[in-house]
Amino acid sequence: MPTLGSQVVPARALDLRRLLAQLGAEDIGALDESLGEWMSRPLGREALAGLVFPVTGSAYVCMLNFEPAGLMLVERGSVGARIRALAVAPDLRRRGLARTMLEATESLARQAGLRWIWMIVPSDNLPATRCALACGYRRYRPQFMRRQLSHALPVRVEHARIEPLTGREADASLRHWVGVAANQGDAWCSDLAQSDLLAWNTAALDAGQLYLLVSPPDEVGIAHLRGEPPHRVITLWLDQALWNTPREMQLLKAVLDSVADTPPMLDVEFGSGGHLRASASAYKALGFRPVLRDRVVMVKRVV
Repeated sequence: MPTLGSQVVPARALDLRRLLAQLGAEDIGALDESLGEWMSRPLGREALAGLVFPVTGSAYVCMLNFEPAGLMLVERGSVGARIRALAVAPDLRRRGLARTMLEATESLARQAGLRWIWMIVPSDNLPATRCALACGYRRYRPQFMRRQLSHALPVRVEHARIEPLTGREADASLRHWVGVAANQGDAWCSDLAQSDLLAWNTAALDAGQLYLLVSPPDEVGIAHLRGEPPHRVITLWLDQALWNTPREMQLLKAVLDSVADTPPMLDVEFGSGGHLRASASAYKALGFRPVLRDRVVMVKRVV
């Protein structure tokens, strides 16, 4: 329920300036670091209120007893609304105002014909995480597997082959396998994963190498290898039929064999939460452990 005496309304520049004067870069950049960077620039607060917020999305303020107490920036996507900023004046925190603004976003999303609300929350921001979970949000792909051992994976490559992908072929394969992963392992939000979250899913692809994964005679997925010694990262989008099977490990080893070194630290990320849950035990047996992402996508369906 909304905090007694509170109301969420479209923001006026004057109210935004008043609130921004009370907030720091860590407050404005909690959900989007690029917004927080403006706070350290000359006239940065003025630019946020008058230019950045209006261009980025729709700004709202939470009024408490007719005084501006909190601000929120919402960006509309294809099927969902992303909350880019959510902050409450320091002297008015712990009154449920953040939750009031999150609940108001649901009504705004429904009015716009959107099905989802999402935001990226630092995993060490416990108040924001607890607030989101209490409001019915769910974590999307929050974990990956990490191995910190200097010796090679004890796996023989017998039924696995990889082929480098580039250009249009890489783009087409990526979109196909992101869709496969979403439908097989994150069916609860597959439409969001393939649209508004696509950029987040593929953010690291500007570096490294994309490979087609083949378990003869079938094409069974793609892998993205990036990073430099001593830390390599592999992201797998893999057909469900190979989850938690010896062939999955053979494909992983084939990707690692494409580089000369054995990385002392190896992170394996998965194209879906379902894949991680299915294969976690096999990775643990090889010395991997689950690790929480530094920043976690929190998602809620608007019903």
